[in-house]
Amino acid sequence: MVDKNALSAMARLRIALRTLEADLGMDEMSPAELDALAAIVDLSQARDHFKPTELINHRLLKQISRASKYRVVHSLEERGVLKPVDLKGRKYYTLNSAGL
Repeated sequence: MVDKNALSAMARLRIALRTLEADLGMDEMSPAELDALAAIVDLSQARDHFKPTELINHRLLKQISRASKYRVVHSLEERGVLKPVDLKGRKYYTLNSAGL
């Protein structure tokens, strides 16, 4: 049995998260796009550029099918949130917060 206080805390967090997403103009993004965005922000905190495989294999995208992961990455590139960068002939990504 789940503790009622834990459920209440979870509900308050979800409500706060949805409110913040709406305030930031992200309320039209799909759950997969929001998870990918969170993964991108997580990867960007450690370094400016990251490999596509690091994003695809991120733990927040674990429940998303491989094909959906690539569709989400493409969607975020089109939105301008995810910026491809060529470093020494290899493709990397960087967060473009101006695209949000």
